[in-house]
Amino acid sequence: MNILLVTEVIHPGGAETFVLRLSDALQSRGHNVEILIFYKEIFHGKLHKLLAPGVSVTFANIPFSPLLRKIDTVFFRMNIDYSLRNYFIKRSIQKHLREEKIDIIHSHLLKADKLCLRAAKSFGIPVVTTIHGDYLQFYNKTKQGLPIPLLNYRQKAVKNLSSLGRIVCISDKQIDFFRNTFPEYTAGKIVKIYNGYEGYPAEDTLPLRNKLNIGKDDFVFGMVSRAIPEKGWEEAIKAFIQLNKPGSHLILIGGGDYLDKMEMKYATHKNIHFIGHSDKPLDWINIMNVGLLPTTYASESLPTAIIEYLCCGIPVIASDAGEIVNMIQANGKPAGIIVPIQEGKVSTDALSAAMHNYITNGDTYEAHRRNAIQCYESFDMNKCVSAYVNTYTNAIENKIIVA
Repeated sequence: MNILLVTEVIHPGGAETFVLRLSDALQSRGHNVEILIFYKEIFHGKLHKLLAPGVSVTFANIPFSPLLRKIDTVFFRMNIDYSLRNYFIKRSIQKHLREEKIDIIHSHLLKADKLCLRAAKSFGIPVVTTIHGDYLQFYNKTKQGLPIPLLNYRQKAVKNLSSLGRIVCISDKQIDFFRNTFPEYTAGKIVKIYNGYEGYPAEDTLPLRNKLNIGKDDFVFGMVSRAIPEKGWEEAIKAFIQLNKPGSHLILIGGGDYLDKMEMKYATHKNIHFIGHSDKPLDWINIMNVGLLPTTYASESLPTAIIEYLCCGIPVIASDAGEIVNMIQANGKPAGIIVPIQEGKVSTDALSAAMHNYITNGDTYEAHRRNAIQCYESFDMNKCVSAYVNTYTNAIENKIIVA
């Protein structure tokens, strides 16, 4: 099968790394795969080489892109629903479709969906999307009267959802949203597929432990995520400080201005380690005893960090955002402790109590650690690829005529 995956950018982030991982897995299983990226200036080449080195990447041809971006910004501020960059992106997609024998387009995020559907219309090629959170986020913000980087959201969402061949959701929250908000446009199209993940952490943990002066019997909490406040970084830090257990450590893996400020703020706490961005987060996770994600991020769906914790066989302490509750249980057996979001916040007291529970209750910890390994099986890449190939096939065999 000839598959074109389309995304706006490639940089560190759950949606973008999944595009790379899936493309690599599809190609390694005999499919012809290409990735088309809108904005070359937001392309993380190192990430591409790390996760999908053999997959061909094409960039949209946007002449004078910085200038057109400024003009588009003016249009947006004047409430003019037109984009010069989008015009050239659509032309680039159409050129690619003319030159290559593409069977299916797999798009990611609302804007990419819109442009792929427009470009594919005259070629009769179906478009499948994976939902990563923006449809829900834009809907909720619009409902609250908050600004979004898009004009006429509902009109665009309805047109996309009406024309897409299949809509892949990665959480029950997403499925409920579409069935309740856009039932007539999504009926019979929704498929739930968990993101697949293949990870291989370094087996020798001693060098990293020695680097941070972490003893053999020390207990290590850690967190990996995007460096934004909503992910719960400061809540994790405050809960760890409140825990105040000798021989315990907190490792924080992520890069950005926000975490730089946190590092300065908590510089006196020598057992809190700010690592910065890492291209190999699994190596760091593999020296942890417990992974943290007390997120309140509104668009949370299927956090890659949780999958990475489970990949390394460690229990999780997390909020009940998105699909997390389902992610950390297998056959009714938990692989972690949920600290619920209440009034938009996660209690640092409850978070600290969960940390204390794992340090002091060895039986619970060991049971959850065993269950983590079972939970990771839900993210088996072979299952993911098989489910997507079936979805692509169904979309091709049941083509929707794009209006």
